[in-house]
Amino acid sequence: MLTIRQIPDRLRALGSAALTAGLVFAAGAATAEATLTTAWPSDVTSLDPVAVSNSPDMAVAFNVYQGLVGFSFERNDEGSYIAQGSELAPALAESWELGESSATFHLRPDATFYPSGNPVTAEDVKWSLTRALNGLNAQDLTTNGMQSPDDVEIVDEHTVTLHFRDSDGAPVAPTTTTLAIYMMPQQSIVDSVAAMEHATEADPDASDWLRANTAGTGPYYVSDHQPGQELTLSAVPGHTADPYYTDVIIRIVNDANMASLLRAGEIDMGEYNLSITDMNALEEAGLTIASEPAPRMTYLGLAADTGPFADKTVRQAIAYALPYDMIVDAVYFGRAKRALSFVPSTSSAATDAWAMYDTDIERARALMEEAGSPEISVPLHYGSTNRTQEDIALLIQGSLRQIGIDVTLTPHTDAEQWDVVNARSQPAEGVAPAAPEMVLFNWGAWADDPKIPVGFSSTTGGVNNYSLWADPAVDEINATWQMQPNSPERDAAYKKAQEIIADAAAVIPITYADRAVVLAPGITGASFMVFPQSRFDLLEAAE
Repeated sequence: MLTIRQIPDRLRALGSAALTAGLVFAAGAATAEATLTTAWPSDVTSLDPVAVSNSPDMAVAFNVYQGLVGFSFERNDEGSYIAQGSELAPALAESWELGESSATFHLRPDATFYPSGNPVTAEDVKWSLTRALNGLNAQDLTTNGMQSPDDVEIVDEHTVTLHFRDSDGAPVAPTTTTLAIYMMPQQSIVDSVAAMEHATEADPDASDWLRANTAGTGPYYVSDHQPGQELTLSAVPGHTADPYYTDVIIRIVNDANMASLLRAGEIDMGEYNLSITDMNALEEAGLTIASEPAPRMTYLGLAADTGPFADKTVRQAIAYALPYDMIVDAVYFGRAKRALSFVPSTSSAATDAWAMYDTDIERARALMEEAGSPEISVPLHYGSTNRTQEDIALLIQGSLRQIGIDVTLTPHTDAEQWDVVNARSQPAEGVAPAAPEMVLFNWGAWADDPKIPVGFSSTTGGVNNYSLWADPAVDEINATWQMQPNSPERDAAYKKAQEIIADAAAVIPITYADRAVVLAPGITGASFMVFPQSRFDLLEAAE
C-alpha cells in the first residue's frame, strides 16, 4: 500500500493553496459579434478527416464535416449536451432503414458542401467511404462489416445502400455498433467533386489538398489558418445548425498556462492542459466547469512480445504495483473511477476482470523475485497535452521504482503518441516493430461493444495492439462473435476473453475519468461525446 510519503513532490504540490492565490477574473473575450476564443496546446496536423491524428484534428473534423449519421444529444439542467451512447440522429442522411444484411440511407436533398456549393450525392458517399477503407482506420469499417468499396451500392442520386459481410464474405445483420461507426469523423462525407479537381497521378484521391483545405457540410469551415499561431472557424452561411458563435478563434499556445489565460479572460473556453486542481480553482474564481462522466479510458500498455515485459509474471507484478486509488484521489480529486475492464460498464458484456489486481506492493515484489529480479530500465510514453497523464505517469514511476523497475518519463504530443502505438501495432511494411517499452494511453470506443476493445487491442493484427500480445482463444472468440448480435452467449464469450486478457496483464486499465470543459460565465452548451472534443455549434451565451 502506498503512503503519502511516496507521492512525488510534483503531486504533493497539486494540493498547495498557492495555486488558488491571486485569481483575478476578467470579463470573457466573447464580443458583440458572437466570437468565441479558445486555445489549443498544439496545432492541427491535417484537415483531412481520414488522416486525423491528434485532438485538434478531430475537433476540426467534428465541426467542419458530417457523416451519414450523428450523435443524439440530450440537454441537461446545466445546459450541457450529453451524447446518448450509440443512439443515432440524422445528419447527412435524413432517414434510413435496415435490411437483413444492409442499411439504406436517404440523403438530405438540400445538403450542399461549402465553399463549393456542390450538392451532396451518393457518389460523394461512395468516394468518401472508399477513402476511409484505404486509410489508417480501415479496421474500424472492416470489423463492422464493410469489406470493400463494392459494399457501397449507389441506388440513386440521394440513396445509398451499405452491405455488411464478415471477412469470409458471409452476410451479417447490422447492429447498433454497425451504424454508430458512421458518426465518427474518419467516416465523414467529403466533397468528391471539389477534391478531385486537385487530384494528381501521384495523389489520385487529393489527400495532399485535403490536408490543407476543407470540403465538408458541417456548420463551420476553416476561414483562416496561421500555422503554429491561430486557426479560425467561421459559420457556414445559411447552415441549418445556425451557430450562435459566427467565429471561433483558436489560439495555438503550446506551453502557455491555460488556467492563467482563462483567469485573465483572454480565452472563453478551455479543454486542454488543465489539471483537476486548476479546474477547482477556476470554479472558485467564478468560471463554469461543465463536467460529465466519459467512456474514455486511461490504460497502460506493456510490450509483451519481447524485451523486459515478455514475462507474464513481470507484467502481473506491474499490475499489482499500480496505485489505482491514489490516482483517482490525488490526480482526479475523485472525478474519476477505477477502470476494472476496458469494456465500458454500460455494456452487458463488461466484467470486472482486472479487479484481481488490488494495489499490493509486497505481492508485486514477490512476483518480481519469482521472475528472477530482472533489472529493468524502460521509457514510459505518455501524452504531454493532457496534464493528468503526466501526473499519472509520475505516480506510476514512483510505484514501479519500489519493485525495482526504473522508468524514464517520455512525453509526446497526441500525434506522436499515436505514432508510438502504430510503430508497434502497424509498422510500415518491411519495418520491424518499435522497441518493446510501455505506453500510457487515452482511448475510447465509439460504442460500448466488447468487440472493439478486444479486437483492437488484444487480438492478432489488432490496430491498437501495442503490446503485440495475442491468445488463440481470444482470437477465436472475437472471430466467432464480433459480427453477431447481442445475446447472453455472446456476452459470456466476451467475458471469458476479458478474463484471459486480464490474466495476461499486457493491457492494464487504470481509470475512467470525467471530462470537463471550462467556460467563461454566461456561456453554456458544452458537449460531451465519447471523444474529448467539442461541438462549437452547440455553444451559446446568455443574452
